[in-house]
Amino acid sequence: MEQATLLREKFGCHSVDYYFKEIMQCSRLHKGTRKANKWNAFVKKEVEHHNAALSASEKHHKACELMSKICARWQEMDEDQCTIETQDVIETLTECREMKELATHNTMIHTFNDAQRTLEKIDQELMALHSHTGVEFILLSVQGDTEHWNQPHVFHMARAAEFFDCCFKTSIGTLAFHFEGYCIAGVQGLAKTHLDEVLELKKKLSELILQKLQAAAAPAQAQHMYYTNFDTNITVKYCMVLEKWPLSKFCCPGDISSCNELRVLYYAWNTNTTCFQQLSDVEFEDWENGRDVDEDNTSTPPVPSPSPPFMETPTSTADIQSQPLSAIQSRKRPGEELNGVFSVSGEAMPVQKRAWKECSDKGKKCGPRKGKSVSASIPSSDSSATSSSDPSSSMSMSASPPSSDPSVTSSSDLTSSVSVSAPSSDPSVTSSLGPSSIPTAGVSA
Repeated sequence: MEQATLLREKFGCHSVDYYFKEIMQCSRLHKGTRKANKWNAFVKKEVEHHNAALSASEKHHKACELMSKICARWQEMDEDQCTIETQDVIETLTECREMKELATHNTMIHTFNDAQRTLEKIDQELMALHSHTGVEFILLSVQGDTEHWNQPHVFHMARAAEFFDCCFKTSIGTLAFHFEGYCIAGVQGLAKTHLDEVLELKKKLSELILQKLQAAAAPAQAQHMYYTNFDTNITVKYCMVLEKWPLSKFCCPGDISSCNELRVLYYAWNTNTTCFQQLSDVEFEDWENGRDVDEDNTSTPPVPSPSPPFMETPTSTADIQSQPLSAIQSRKRPGEELNGVFSVSGEAMPVQKRAWKECSDKGKKCGPRKGKSVSASIPSSDSSATSSSDPSSSMSMSASPPSSDPSVTSSSDLTSSVSVSAPSSDPSVTSSLGPSSIPTAGVSA
């Protein structure tokens, strides 16, 4: 108190009590409110009386506009008349103040604004008190039901946040969200995590889509909903397409990890915004005909693969002549398949196709294809020996009759082999390299 007196004598701007509160760092919150007096009640009564004479379309008067008339009448009355005039109005005014302070708001916007402004004032008072006294604070405010618009409000000091991070391994914001879940849904809401909510939405959505498919495909019985190859598994079987898919990607609910996207998709199916559309016979026929297109065969003739010399595979010209000309000139290939899924804007969406397994040698360079091994005999000067070591020598299947000379190899014993005659000095043996031996293709005795 002595210090407060000295400050009052030195500065003289405020009272001793003011300086004492500043020294003691007392709270600045209001400790009480003024009661409703006769003057407030009389002003309220007079304003209502003047506005009652006006119609609903006319602008009503405010207290400041009628203040001169109200003051003149107030001065004409004595104390007893003032008491009689304001006795019933004071009770009404007191009830209005209590209702304004404690009653529940009827509209959510009033509740939201009231909560926001009050919490801002409390934050300012707590911050001022912390700077004056060094007291640490943690303030959490959450909504009690899902109808309110207020988000969880958190006010804390720096040391309080460090305490929760070190001791509880969690943040104050996470604690506020858990607290809100408990206030709205009880223990189940507290234990329910984001992952549980996503899994539950996926399950509900899958069941709902299957129910919609079965109802649209009736009387046919649809057992499964296919997202991969939708056009082949759904459109072809049940003659229907999917319209107004809300998401940017067409996939099963199990491949969606966003809770918001799952909610949007569930709402679209639940309100029949996204639905299966049955195709008429004409529409399905047009859709089916558009899957295959004819392509003119204008490619260059195939290059024949190299074959061993003097080896001719007998081909029948009757097979080639029997084929129609259209089969040779043109062929059918699968065209670009029409999609059976459409977005909200009506555009076709890409449908997932089955991914085939890649070959193990993809991207690797392959050498020349090796030919079949040909059995060869060792060349000899004897007339009874045959040779096939020279690839440029004539090769043909033996077709000559068996010989009586044992020194000559019979072609009947070499049914599956290739016989090549080697040059010999014996004039009795004719070489197969001669031009006369090519048609007979054998070893002559």
